[in-house]
Amino acid sequence: MAGRCKEPSCFPDEIGCNVEGCSNVKDCKNYISEESTTEDVEKVDEDNYYRIPWTGNSFGLTDLNYLTASSKPIFIGITGVASAGKTTFLASLYCLLRNGESIGNYSFAGSLTLIGWENIAWYLSWKNNGNIQFPPHTSNNAGRLPGLLHIALKNNEGEKIDLVFTDAPGEWFDHWRINVNNENAKGAKWIHDNCDAFLLFADCEMLTPTNSKRGIAKQQINSVADRIMENLGNRPFELIWSKSDITIPVETKNQIRSHFKQNQIKYFAEYETSVKAGEDELFHQNICNSIDWLIEKLHNNKNQIPRILSHKPEDMFLSKRAINE
Repeated sequence: MAGRCKEPSCFPDEIGCNVEGCSNVKDCKNYISEESTTEDVEKVDEDNYYRIPWTGNSFGLTDLNYLTASSKPIFIGITGVASAGKTTFLASLYCLLRNGESIGNYSFAGSLTLIGWENIAWYLSWKNNGNIQFPPHTSNNAGRLPGLLHIALKNNEGEKIDLVFTDAPGEWFDHWRINVNNENAKGAKWIHDNCDAFLLFADCEMLTPTNSKRGIAKQQINSVADRIMENLGNRPFELIWSKSDITIPVETKNQIRSHFKQNQIKYFAEYETSVKAGEDELFHQNICNSIDWLIEKLHNNKNQIPRILSHKPEDMFLSKRAINE
């Protein structure tokens, strides 16, 4: 691609014309052609490509315009300090859906970020040598931040919903829990301000009696929870015991639970999950169940559809026109 756009929110080299909607970017008034060493014939062919308005990679904030233009997606904040298992949870969720698992009555119906999902799921897929590995730590400087992963689900009645998961580095939440106004905490604050529901990850490996940092881990979980519970309102909140194939004392869990019980949370639940299936595949089932629970609670929070008097109440579009006329 040999050009760029005057508009800062448009990326013609990635997704085509995002502002004027030109099918050929060379026709756009904002397009600035740049010199290229490519042969003229190849250059013409390249500029005549028709591009789709997304790349398949994780969304940035600008990319949300495409998704939110038609409906309001459900934003799910994946929170917790570094290496708590957040990205592994997302990769496991995608692998389960890819394997035909469902979330309650909902089944996988598509994604605008399939490449982004595949990038993190690749680590949990079997390789030729029979090994799997955990996804790497989400870098504090990775791509356009926050990384947003989309899936569309459809239930047996044909109802479609869009979910957007945040994939943010744990360092954001570490800064945020200490000082909400920290420059490095802006991403975590955005997640708290904009998400409809939250998952907070408690790393069981860090909470074992033999781990010398378990005291710090408890403090981190409680302080991030305190931040989330500020202005939480009716938004659902889940505590995810990640890496639950590692057993920790019941007393340790109860100490952390007691911190949550001190606050009045309208919708609260906890789930034990792991990249390992567990007995009767309980840990994998809980990954899907945790998302199903959020969807159910958010549906309960919806306002009832208003009844409009009309000769055709089954057609909302015509009903509105009839009243306006």
